[in-house]
Amino acid sequence: MQTQIKIEKCEKPYCVIHAEQKNEAINSIAEKISMMDESGRICRIAAWDGDFCVQLKQNEILRIYSMDKKVYVECEKEAEPLLLKLRLYEIEEMAERFGWIDFIRISNTDIVNFSKVEKLDMSLSGIIKVIYADGKNAIVSRRYMNKIKNQLMMTSKKAN
Repeated sequence: MQTQIKIEKCEKPYCVIHAEQKNEAINSIAEKISMMDESGRICRIAAWDGDFCVQLKQNEILRIYSMDKKVYVECEKEAEPLLLKLRLYEIEEMAERFGWIDFIRISNTDIVNFSKVEKLDMSLSGIIKVIYADGKNAIVSRRYMNKIKNQLMMTSKKAN
């Protein structure tokens, strides 16, 4: 894909995409660019509530999960889950690239924002249950337990 940068006076940088026609690839590029700030860092995730696009900050997100081949996000300010147009692995890669250390994959279908977790219930034999302040919960897959324990240790060390 050809790119061009023009230097001119403007209040804020903006991007224009020239294409013969609108398609999935162009829509995907535009969506990813719209999530970036002036430094090129993605600071918001675009989620969909029907025809409405809702911009979410990382600290508003409780969890991101897949169900029925679609990806949803649960957040504090929305009662119903919102649809994401990204795949879980893309969100996981994005979180790693931008240093979102609180976003941890707990199963094949769930990524949890551990800064929003109130407590971890380890009373069941070998199973960890993630519990949020609002009472919602998620179960950690055995496959991801070591990764989660290691990442939580790293997070707690950085917090000190």
